[in-house]
Amino acid sequence: MKKYRKWLMTASAAALLTVVGCSEPEQQSSGEDGVDGETETDLPGDVEEAEITLDFWNGFTGPDGDDIAQIIAEFNELHEGEIAIRTQTMPWDNFYDQYRTVVTSGEAPDIAVMHLDSIAGYARYDLLTPLDELAADIGLEADDFITEVWEAGEYEGSRYGIPLDVHPLALYYNIDLLEEAGYSEPPATYDELVEMSLAVQEETDAYGIAMPVYWPSNMIFYSSLMSHRGQSVDAEDGITPLYNSPEGEEALQKMVDLVFEHEVSPSDVQADGEVTLFRQGNSAFHINGIWMISGFEEQDGLNFATAPVPQFGSEEAVWAGSHNFVLPKQEEEDPERLEASMKFIQYVSENSLQWAKAGQVPATYSVLESDEFQELEHQYNASQQQFVFPPSSPFYGDAWGPTGPAVDEAMLGQLTPAEALERAAREGEENARDASQ
Repeated sequence: MKKYRKWLMTASAAALLTVVGCSEPEQQSSGEDGVDGETETDLPGDVEEAEITLDFWNGFTGPDGDDIAQIIAEFNELHEGEIAIRTQTMPWDNFYDQYRTVVTSGEAPDIAVMHLDSIAGYARYDLLTPLDELAADIGLEADDFITEVWEAGEYEGSRYGIPLDVHPLALYYNIDLLEEAGYSEPPATYDELVEMSLAVQEETDAYGIAMPVYWPSNMIFYSSLMSHRGQSVDAEDGITPLYNSPEGEEALQKMVDLVFEHEVSPSDVQADGEVTLFRQGNSAFHINGIWMISGFEEQDGLNFATAPVPQFGSEEAVWAGSHNFVLPKQEEEDPERLEASMKFIQYVSENSLQWAKAGQVPATYSVLESDEFQELEHQYNASQQQFVFPPSSPFYGDAWGPTGPAVDEAMLGQLTPAEALERAAREGEENARDASQ
């Protein structure tokens, strides 16, 4: 029991590293809608009169909540009198805290959405239902999904997640500033990023790029690390950090050099300062998650486009996360409710264009390759990257977590990349081994 409680605490902390990125800071729930920001959504159709009413938990408290609600309303209407989805939405940190409580007390919802890098930890403690047979029975197959995200939903040979989307980092660039500097296309490599940033600073009053000191700096580091053929955590034990390597040092040094060597980024950028500079047209480039699209689209006077993150090393690679459908573990399995739950998951997978409009990359090829998705220019451009997902380990968050402050201190010039990563690796291994005991 002590081991389980210890994992619960570290899992919550690790989840918070991911969930902040699913909406812009100003879009996160203020907690005004119900207790601690929880809401129960009333949808078209008489939910109570359906033969089977399924409870669906998620953390979509931002504008994306309206998009998932529309998809659910369409499903309820299609299956009126047969199956109805009743949703409960809450901030992600509340979601993970309450999820464990309701599952262990025998009051689990039927369906939930969970971040991909949280799945292994919950599967390890038998809090999720294996989906291999259920997915096969309803026709959800590997060939239907982006390979990397489908494979990432497994833990120890069993499937526990069905991907809803992919949300990678992307490059945002100011079209007007690039044109003033004499460029019509965004940079594809690190050297081109430096070159164009210097040109922007020569021809305009804007910075080339504003590198974040705080989040999501370690996601950018992850992308650079993978591009340099580095590794994050040992794939065999899921515990030993491998980022304190020559590849890791070079990957982080490239980021630091944008500030101190090439001087194309201001130093000591405050939290969200890089977002503000880009919004105001005071930086030409911005690296952040695809979840920023809707906010930038609403910014008056911002003429921007998206592109793949420039290749910092020799390989194409970018950090990506994913929301996955999961079925919480039940005290007693009900085959009819399980089948109905899988019907809902299948419906959303096949009709996720509306979800893509919320600022996501669809996980299924049928939607990804559709003409309608390719018309969503920002999302489509962000989808043209080589996604790399965190390894499926219950202790990944423990081992990787210390890179956050380490990258920050390197970006501030307080530690060299080697010093920062060596310290992070010591702390990460200690944390992960402690959590695994």
